[in-house]
Amino acid sequence: MILMVSCAVGVAGSGVTVEQLRCEYLVNPLGIDVVRPRLSWVLQSDSRGQFQTGYQILVASSQEKLKKNQADLWDSGFVKSNQSIHVVYAGEPLKSRMRCYWKVRVWDKDDRASDYSGPAFWEMGLLQKQDWQARWIRAPDEIKSGPLFRKSFKINKPIKKGRVYICGLGYYELYLNGAKVGDHVLDPAFTRYDRRVLYITYDITDLLVEGDNAIGVMLGNGWYNMHTPCVWDFDKAPWRDRPCLLCQIEIEFADESIQIIVSDSTWKVTGGPIVFDSVRSGESYDARLEKKGWANAGYDDGKWQSAKVVEGPKGKLSAQMLPAIKVTKTIVPIKLTQPKSGVFVFDMGQNMAGWTELRVAGERGTKVVMRYGERLNEDGTVDQKAIKGGVKEGPFQTDTYILKGEGLEVWQPRFTYHGFQYVEVTGFPGEPTLESLRGKVVHTSFERVGYFECSNQLFNKIYNNTVWSYISNFHGYPTDCPHREKNGWTGDAHLAAEQGLYNFLAAPAYTKWMNDFKDEQRPTGELPGIVPTSGWGYHWGNGPAWDSAYILIPWYMYLYCGDVRILEQHYDRFKRYVDYLTRRSSGHIVSIGLGDWAPAKSKTPESITSTGYYYCDAVIVSKIAHLLGEKEDAQKYSNLAKAIKKAFNKRFFNPQTAQYDGGTQTALSCLLYTSDAADEGLGVDLGGRRI
Repeated sequence: MILMVSCAVGVAGSGVTVEQLRCEYLVNPLGIDVVRPRLSWVLQSDSRGQFQTGYQILVASSQEKLKKNQADLWDSGFVKSNQSIHVVYAGEPLKSRMRCYWKVRVWDKDDRASDYSGPAFWEMGLLQKQDWQARWIRAPDEIKSGPLFRKSFKINKPIKKGRVYICGLGYYELYLNGAKVGDHVLDPAFTRYDRRVLYITYDITDLLVEGDNAIGVMLGNGWYNMHTPCVWDFDKAPWRDRPCLLCQIEIEFADESIQIIVSDSTWKVTGGPIVFDSVRSGESYDARLEKKGWANAGYDDGKWQSAKVVEGPKGKLSAQMLPAIKVTKTIVPIKLTQPKSGVFVFDMGQNMAGWTELRVAGERGTKVVMRYGERLNEDGTVDQKAIKGGVKEGPFQTDTYILKGEGLEVWQPRFTYHGFQYVEVTGFPGEPTLESLRGKVVHTSFERVGYFECSNQLFNKIYNNTVWSYISNFHGYPTDCPHREKNGWTGDAHLAAEQGLYNFLAAPAYTKWMNDFKDEQRPTGELPGIVPTSGWGYHWGNGPAWDSAYILIPWYMYLYCGDVRILEQHYDRFKRYVDYLTRRSSGHIVSIGLGDWAPAKSKTPESITSTGYYYCDAVIVSKIAHLLGEKEDAQKYSNLAKAIKKAFNKRFFNPQTAQYDGGTQTALSCLLYTSDAADEGLGVDLGGRRI
């Protein structure tokens, strides 16, 4: 197994300490639904050459018991092992809502035990369908966009803890007693809603008060109600429906009694200030329609309507177990120009994904329009021509704010995001300054784990650009671009996956995305070119060079993160896909797919690239089968790989020229990649053990 050790040279003292405790890659996660979670830790040592020879994990139902080493849930005892990642919990059965406190100690190379680590915890979510008492609700039909929901409730006892379990589709913002709960944006992450829906758990203990309380939720369309027609047919998605909400608040009191508040027809709803929102098109906000104090206790909602109980999405409720999308950085624009009268262009100095925060003062009803893009026209205005073609009608990457006329107004959108460097502003009252706009960098909030820097500034810039490209293309799932499509193109994603795993703790996000593949794979084994999809991409845009993301990324997660479970969970699906390619092949040559996409000068046949990836997939599935102890499968797919290799060489190799298919760059690079990746690079794990 893999041992993660960091040596701190020159620090006083001796011994090994245990730090960075994680459960399922996450630090102190709330609301998980893995019933046998995996535990990991990192070692620190003040001397070189140290390593772990054993460990002991204690898991308790309370902090007090853990302090006393009373492991009433699990005591692993001494385990002779160097394993420090993905140690599977093997204690008492875990139940809904249970919080588990844990710590670990290790033995070093001299068989000396370290002190126990500091405490960590994980908390279970709602594991059973019957745990959910809440009902899906939505606004009445006459409320067209940006609905606001609220519910008042009283607390008459001292509070011990409070939790809220929530899913608002397509996106939501949650408020309690007027304060926004958490720092997530664009929640929940996009899934195939008729097969899987993600809910989030929040600790709201500190926001609750004895006496009157109120919860408020604002909903946006997101991908659940993609109402703007587009090339990829999300406006025709089988799950598409109006925004809806599922919310359950559970309050435990000092006397151990429980109070539960759930979404149902007693909730009140009205239209809000968001009058238009679409993920690709943008957001329009009319500040004159704001309901001041709408999420506070004591607000008069007598004129609001009753929420409508609905069936809701058909997908299985699952815990969102990946880092949330967040605003991670604020960028100050470097330049402001006025190419035309009344037209102002802000240059952020950086291509980015997210949105801007507007600071403006003016008369009530003044409309400020912000158009986002990566390029400028010759006249200095923003050029969207190259990126807006996928949206068939309406605005594209355009936000609109209508002033309420009450002094300085500060606003940013909630339910859209853009890819851009330049922002064109029209309708601004007076002349803006560089202080009038701020860029908000938005992406899945990975923890940074890798860096690169050297004396060559060109290499540094290339590296920096790749990092920006990676984060700009991850918003709950990996995308091809953050503006034109925002689609989860599978080929783009697997090509970037190794870079992502080198630089970010991206494994939990990829774990989520592999579940999306599982939800999209047809019984035949076929996969679409984009994941998630509305149904588009099974007949064009896919093929082995793209689809192989489903096999390659989990394999990378094993190589870089030691993750065997991801292979176990999807193993049967991997086989299903390779068997599908076998059925589609002719003499072990596969000719389906996009192939040499957008070639510059020469065109290489799809049969080269598709067969190359078919070979890679067969080799990797054979290796996975061997790793999992599936000996017959290991031999079956090993034999298949040999047959593919033989057929490939017979079909494409010219012994007279010693080249493949005329020697095109794509053909030769495909051969080099597949032979190296399948025969060598992907055949050794990080522990140096050949499999």
